[in-house]
Amino acid sequence: MPTQEQTGIRPLESLDDFAETRCEAIGFIFHGNLAVVKGKGQGSTTTNLLHFARCARLEKINEEDTKIWFRSVRLAHTHLDELVGSKRWKWCKYCEKEITQRVLDES
Repeated sequence: MPTQEQTGIRPLESLDDFAETRCEAIGFIFHGNLAVVKGKGQGSTTTNLLHFARCARLEKINEEDTKIWFRSVRLAHTHLDELVGSKRWKWCKYCEKEITQRVLDES
């Protein structure tokens, strides 16, 4: 996947890049196993998760997972639905509570 920083999408290819992105705590980070998704199997939503960049659960993810940073949630949803499939990724359960609360607060 080409770097698309101008549109707010960036693959996180090294542990240093991942750590720096987490320190900035801006945007959203997806992690998962895209090889499973692209293969013949259904893939698992438990291994393809979207988090806020500051989510503490990101400290426990597998080093081999594909990691992608997104500037906005709308961009993340659109890109992941196209790349992974709308039923093959989901929010981290802790981040989902927070995003739901943000939507309610904005209403």
